[in-house]
Amino acid sequence: MSRSTSSPPRPAFGRRPADIVSIVAIGAVIVAYIGYGLLTAQSTLGCDFLAYFNASVNWAHHRPIYDLSVASTGTCGIYQYPPPFVMLAIPFSVFGFDMGNGLWIAFLLACWGIGTAILPVRPTTRIIILLVGAVGWPLLYGVRLGTVAPILYVLFALAWRNLERPVWLGASVAIGAMVKLQPGLIAVWLLVRRDWRALAAAAVVGAVIAGIAAVVGLFDWLGLLTLLRSLSNAVDIPVNMAIGATLRSLGMDLELARTIQTVNTIVILAIVVVTGIRLPRTAGFLVAVVASQLISPIVWAHYAVILLLPVAWLLDRGQWWAILIPLVHLWVLLPFAPNWTYAVAFHATLIGLIVVGWRDGREAEEPTSAAVLAANEPAA
Repeated sequence: MSRSTSSPPRPAFGRRPADIVSIVAIGAVIVAYIGYGLLTAQSTLGCDFLAYFNASVNWAHHRPIYDLSVASTGTCGIYQYPPPFVMLAIPFSVFGFDMGNGLWIAFLLACWGIGTAILPVRPTTRIIILLVGAVGWPLLYGVRLGTVAPILYVLFALAWRNLERPVWLGASVAIGAMVKLQPGLIAVWLLVRRDWRALAAAAVVGAVIAGIAAVVGLFDWLGLLTLLRSLSNAVDIPVNMAIGATLRSLGMDLELARTIQTVNTIVILAIVVVTGIRLPRTAGFLVAVVASQLISPIVWAHYAVILLLPVAWLLDRGQWWAILIPLVHLWVLLPFAPNWTYAVAFHATLIGLIVVGWRDGREAEEPTSAAVLAANEPAA
């Protein structure tokens, strides 16, 4: 009998000793960074959770959940989210602020971990995103504060994974809009794509959530709109990373910066419409995801967690330059990264998605065009 010379199959990832060592090392780095970041949070710990807690307490005592006397944003404890979101905060708030905040932090970390685990990319890409996310300032800062960014992250990841499943896609968009209004921009993308089933699912799920919230007394949408109108003029806030505020912080005239911010909103909306028509489905969706953050006149540093989604897609397509987007905002580089780098990161991601998506769309069309030409050629 002849002896086979083929090499034995390699064990799957995670079964080899080297893989186990790598997983343990990555896990240790993630735990160390996040743990130390939370222990050193000081006054910022639970800043945003305080807003949800206050709204829950006000709801329980039949008081308004919105403080309409507030004229500027950036202060801890000011609730400025849709009324139904209070329903998510109530189960955490019943334990009191300290314990509730600890449980909320665990919930946010779970959202981030699950969102990364379900990304429709290669396992290696997921590991890279997990690691750069954990050592990045946007995630750490967002979890410290208790922001909703990790919740939106997992909802966007779920929507991305289910782009061909209208019910799941629409439900993810609706829930995201009930957490924070900006994800509602994805509905514009669905409209442009004429994805009527996903839009219908979003409308039904949104109506059900809003209806349940109204039954329990959370229906003050007018209060939310009134508050947001008073907070929308945020160009002169130094830690606002929106394009208008960034230019203002670099010395631009206040009125000109406000005008540019308004133009930015219009341009971002137009980009969502055009790319929704012209780009492949995944690229167009991710453009809308980034646009949902950029269209706001207020962009905080922790919003950059959302950029991990398009970065994952770009890396998975061999665009290794994209790793620079999250690396710029590593926690250890925080003293050296000026605020304007956030505006650059968001817009570079948007441009990268459009260019790569456009190229992919052209490459997909070329074989089809060649096949049509071949079919129309006369037989020899």
